Amino acid sequence: MTLDLETILNLICLTLASVSLVGSSTDNRDDDEELVKRCAGGDREAFNDLVVKYQKKVFSVAYRFVGDPEEANDLAQEIFTAAYQNLKSFRGDSKFSTWLFQIATNRGKNRFKYLKRRGFFTNKGSSETDDEGDQSHRALPDQTANPEELLSGNQIRKAVIEAINELEPDHREIVILRDIEGLSYDEIARILDLPEGTTKSRLHRARMVVKEKLKKVLS
Repeated sequence: MTLDLETILNLICLTLASVSLVGSSTDNRDDDEELVKRCAGGDREAFNDLVVKYQKKVFSVAYRFVGDPEEANDLAQEIFTAAYQNLKSFRGDSKFSTWLFQIATNRGKNRFKYLKRRGFFTNKGSSETDDEGDQSHRALPDQTANPEELLSGNQIRKAVIEAINELEPDHREIVILRDIEGLSYDEIARILDLPEGTTKSRLHRARMVVKEKLKKVLS
């Protein structure tokens, strides 16, 4: 079965709808600016309000990088701690949410590299296989199924998640920000400190890598 890029992106959207913890965006720049000003004046309750507002989004980004709830919780706390400690460096040139996502992305990428060096993902994969049987075999879709059946099945969602998880950090971060978190190209360019054209081309390359990984599973 041959999948075109549009179908691959539909699969990513399906994964988002099924497993993402992010709710609808309610970002209000004016509200954030007021809360940040209060934080700068020593109002810890104002920062708590920011944490409540963005905790699901930050956890979601953290989880996409590390793939483990406990690690994601630790990483999310680290992200908010870093944001609080560096709040005075926030100049207001961009939205607070963009600045926060920049911290989350940088910390997430660093944690991913750290865990990968320690063999965390390899050990985790081996443990899951031992506990649940041959997961690689179970992940293979039914070759007789039509595309609509594949799109609605748990197998293809699992394959998409695994394909994203296997991406290199630079590719993974941009897929997370665009295809999972739904940020604009302008926001992503600011977060990653890249020209918008570079952002688009890197995302295209990342999507093609995902496509190739899925082809191997579905062939």
